[in-house]
Amino acid sequence: VVPVTWQQVLLEWQRDWKNKETYDAVTGLAKEHSGAYGMGIDYAYTMVHKAAQRTQTQHESVAPVHAPVIEY
Repeated sequence: VVPVTWQQVLLEWQRDWKNKETYDAVTGLAKEHSGAYGMGIDYAYTMVHKAAQRTQTQHESVAPVHAPVIEY
């Protein structure tokens, strides 16, 4: 017997990512319940596919603040 996680089982059942019937449901479960793996899916959607960020509240980007240069 080799122990496996629910995530391994889910991804093995999905297996063929061209299967659009279950793709959204599987990625939705992973995004909500898979921690870092779900964050990776979000990253791919937002950075690679240019999708909107998935957030509960509106986020505002601020300009960077450069640290002062200290000369010794």
